[in-house]
Amino acid sequence: MKISFEVKGVSYTIETEQVHDLSIGIKKQNNVNCYHLDDPSFSYFENEFFVGSLQKGGSVNCEKITFYAHASGTHTECALHVLPADFTMLDVQVPLLQLAQLVTIQPKSVGNDWVIDAEVLSTLSNQEQATALLVRTLPNQAEKLVHQYAGTNPPFFTVDGIQKIKALGFKHLLTDLPSIDKEQDDGLLAAHKQWFLSNHVPDIERTITEFIYFEKNI
Repeated sequence: MKISFEVKGVSYTIETEQVHDLSIGIKKQNNVNCYHLDDPSFSYFENEFFVGSLQKGGSVNCEKITFYAHASGTHTECALHVLPADFTMLDVQVPLLQLAQLVTIQPKSVGNDWVIDAEVLSTLSNQEQATALLVRTLPNQAEKLVHQYAGTNPPFFTVDGIQKIKALGFKHLLTDLPSIDKEQDDGLLAAHKQWFLSNHVPDIERTITEFIYFEKNI
């Protein structure tokens, strides 16, 4: 099915059957992980009256999944992740259809870190006035789907890098990194707070999505 729509006076057409799933889902084994948090666990309900497992003779499968969203796969955050705010997650409205720009970036080495700063993003522009920025980092390989990031000091965004992205008008930041902030930053979460604060107030219109994966052909 083709859908045509207009954004800021420009017409676009998309083919709904030609899509790319960027999410990393929860699996029973070989999940991506970070921050030394427990892997997802799966269990079936059982008491003296009912067994929620077909394998154990139950009539249905009634399974419980326990996981940490920030450590086990693709997740989307709002300002409530790092700031006190007077709204709830249900109030955050992510556009169902929006323009997204994909950039492929090689983080630069600074001391013992790999960073995405304003210099790395110096050529980034937003001529089409997209509202979502998708950041694919190099090197890019399928191992990202199962990588164990804890204790590896993954690349991260600097405050001036985030300021650059905000200045270009992006509202939704999506990345294949486990976090836009440094793994060990003494709880500052400077990049998150820079992104979510507008005039010192938590911005209900902004989101961050971490742990996505872009296949090389995208």
